Amino acid sequence: MTQAQDHRFPWRVTLVVALVVVLASVIAALLLGQNRVGSGRPDAVQPTVLADRDLRTQPLDTSRQVTVLLTLRDDDRVAVSNALIGVDPGTGEVVELMLPRDLLLPTVPPQRLSEMEDPTRPQTAKVPLEMLLGVQIDALVDLDRLAWGGLVDATDSRVDADVAERPGSFGLVLDRVLARLPYEPETVEELLTGLGSMARTSVTNQDASAVLSLIGRGVRKRDVTRVALPVTYLRAGSARIAVANQDQTQALMREQFSDSLLEPGHDGPLRVVIQPAGATLGASTWARIGLARAGFGVLVDASADETATTTRVLVSDASPSAREAGEEVAAVLGLPASTISVADPRESVVDVLVVLGSDAPLPPRS
Repeated sequence: MTQAQDHRFPWRVTLVVALVVVLASVIAALLLGQNRVGSGRPDAVQPTVLADRDLRTQPLDTSRQVTVLLTLRDDDRVAVSNALIGVDPGTGEVVELMLPRDLLLPTVPPQRLSEMEDPTRPQTAKVPLEMLLGVQIDALVDLDRLAWGGLVDATDSRVDADVAERPGSFGLVLDRVLARLPYEPETVEELLTGLGSMARTSVTNQDASAVLSLIGRGVRKRDVTRVALPVTYLRAGSARIAVANQDQTQALMREQFSDSLLEPGHDGPLRVVIQPAGATLGASTWARIGLARAGFGVLVDASADETATTTRVLVSDASPSAREAGEEVAAVLGLPASTISVADPRESVVDVLVVLGSDAPLPPRS
């Protein structure tokens, strides 16, 4: 992940991002019919079959900050309220990142956070949010309206049930509910089991209960740090979307979720950051969709101020695994091996950064 220097967010970048979003949604169906991105160059790295990556949740690592995406859904299964909660098992420090329901995620085609499925379905918010925020998400806890109301009642949170179920009240009552969770994980597990299918998780009830118990103890023990994701709201047709400010988001995640930042070798798909730096809109969109279709987690960083004439594929270090990651990306883009190099040590790259210059390949004509 590129750690960009802090500077004022340029409005022209916002407009470009919005345009990319709209155009990508329109042409995605056409592009999905293609097999790969390529320039037809004879010296291009040959594509290889990407190894299957284990997306199953691993046993929770409680030696570092543990992160949980807590989601509240309405009767139509729309994710109306979302918070990424981090807890340090050692200190009990809790941080809550409030996420807007209209947050645009780096999916193909782009989707809002409210549209993502619950943990029992394939298209959850876990990987797209990890790509966008640059952090590991250890567990998803998904509550429908009845489950949330049941949790409020079971914890005797002394919150009016009608008020608690309103999406706009989620942030107001969240800590009151968390603070009254049972102290023992076993009791929390009984509570989750009792809620049944109304409360869905991406981990076992035992693991989810252990984390929720940790969070509850932390909330009771000390003040909670609550922050909002820095976004800019835009209109995309009739829908409103929230576009994350990449510079401010990266700075915020480094400050509040430093122990959960993605590092090379993280679980899940390789993370590829595309940085348009002179490439045409068509080349940038084509690269994004091609890499996403190949199984990579893709994020577009439109903060580059300089124009590059040559496309580069930058990897984190000179290790064989990093080189292999660069070769996989170059193969999908139809780029020669000479474009792969190690990033400047001052740049934190996870896992691959693609700087698309003015020579970035366009899709082959059919």
